[in-house]
Amino acid sequence: MKFKIEFSRQGNFILAILLIHFVFFGYLSNMFQKDIGERILYLYQVFIDPMSYFSIIILFLIVFIMVLRENFFEYGIRNSIWLTPIIIIQSFIWFWIMFGFDITIIGDFFTRYEGYVTIFSILGVNLLAAILAAIFKQYRIKWKKVEKSDIEMEMR
Repeated sequence: MKFKIEFSRQGNFILAILLIHFVFFGYLSNMFQKDIGERILYLYQVFIDPMSYFSIIILFLIVFIMVLRENFFEYGIRNSIWLTPIIIIQSFIWFWIMFGFDITIIGDFFTRYEGYVTIFSILGVNLLAAILAAIFKQYRIKWKKVEKSDIEMEMR
């Protein structure tokens, strides 16, 4: 049995993780400085804050472009679902970077309803972006076929 990982196919996913880590969380860190507190863990609070609506757009665009770059949109939708726990883990990491290591926040996250609202809001943004990117990609493929057939008809 041969086990092989194709890094060229995983490149979009790894790029999305890096962009989320540096661009999305970097934007939040620059926007709020040390005032973000627990909102870095409970990201739904950041999403509904009028001062940081741009953070939803950043996350949406990162997932949209990741799915758009995939050869098969099913892989992109699957990767967008996998981004949800990664974003949660990265929010823990950013909390620890900003406020010091405290393992109890993981237990607090999963025992409060805000944790589950955060999970579902991130999953909703990711799936919405992935599905819209898949639809857009299908229309783009359809438009290319129509344009190609129109050009062939004009040449005859």
